[in-house]
Amino acid sequence: MNIPLRIVAGESIPFVQDAFSTLGTLTMLPGRSITAAEIQHTDVLLVRSITKIQESLLQDSSVEFVGSASAGIDHIDTTYLNSRNIGFASSPGSNANAVAEYVITALLIVAQRHNQTLAGKTIGIVGVGHIGKLIKQKAEVLGMTPILNDPFLANTEEFKHQPLEDALRCDIVTFHVPLTKDGPYPTYHLINEHMTTYFRPSTIVINASRGEVIETQALLNAITQQRVGPTVIDVWEQEPHISWDLFDAVTIGTPHIAGHSLDGKAAGTFMIYAALCQHVGIDPIWNPALSLPAPTVPSITVDASDHSNEEHLRSIATKVYNLEADYDRMKQLQAEPLEERANLFDALRKNYPIRREFHGTKVLASQDMKELQQILTALGFLHD
Repeated sequence: MNIPLRIVAGESIPFVQDAFSTLGTLTMLPGRSITAAEIQHTDVLLVRSITKIQESLLQDSSVEFVGSASAGIDHIDTTYLNSRNIGFASSPGSNANAVAEYVITALLIVAQRHNQTLAGKTIGIVGVGHIGKLIKQKAEVLGMTPILNDPFLANTEEFKHQPLEDALRCDIVTFHVPLTKDGPYPTYHLINEHMTTYFRPSTIVINASRGEVIETQALLNAITQQRVGPTVIDVWEQEPHISWDLFDAVTIGTPHIAGHSLDGKAAGTFMIYAALCQHVGIDPIWNPALSLPAPTVPSITVDASDHSNEEHLRSIATKVYNLEADYDRMKQLQAEPLEERANLFDALRKNYPIRREFHGTKVLASQDMKELQQILTALGFLHD
């Protein structure tokens, strides 16, 4: 592959112009509607998870490298890419911390709404990859006991693998698995009508993996029949044509943005940029840190009070990441005609506001709040 390259990129990839414009001619297209005709004379195709990479798209093209600025690859036919000797790179782990912060922030909000504390609760973590490991660490800092389920890692010494049924019986269950339909442990409709019977009426359920991991009607039945507790859903079956009945029923619903921190997006773009540079034999020159804006909340002062550490943390986390605003934006779509909501769902993702991760914010807490300072450090905040 010769420089300059002919590059087509999904328009929702952040910093794509900063990173790739020096490598050749860059054409931006709507990611969900890229056609075979548009990439016929293309060397490099860059996408996110909304673009399906398969033979019907690539068979008549000159594409030699595909980069996906996303952690999951269920939208990629890697077998076909290998058969054509097309280079491929994705961004595993790039948004892991953003998703973990989404989960922790959601739990802090839900606990407050239901007059609960997180300390002492069990949390079933289904899928213990990049994201699951981070959630385990953060949950332990908050005094929760993780129950880990990941059959692919059952025979390793990384952690104690527990049966799925045990994870589902926990006070909290959060899903972080890839979407697979074959192999020894398929995750498509992993949670169906039968599996929802393992939930308890108070169980908090979070899905920030893929919508198809939980069967829509089964979850809706469990919610409406009060067989499960508060539900936080970021991913939906058949996106962007989601079930609005399920959205009506959940406690918090968001438009597949759990991993959409600007830090994670920049990291994901850099991973495919560096892989392409290696593919063509040049040194990467783009530095993502120079593209990131200053944090929207650079510092927070915490005054000593009789509030618990968890109450302080909830106040801090929700100031840095206003997750409830994401939910409010989704709720506003319900006022729009049903036939327009799919495009509006995509627009929420495309036009997502700037969200920085916790490590961009310094928390100023008094020296006598040692335990809170330790928690803040473990969760990634800076502090004095």
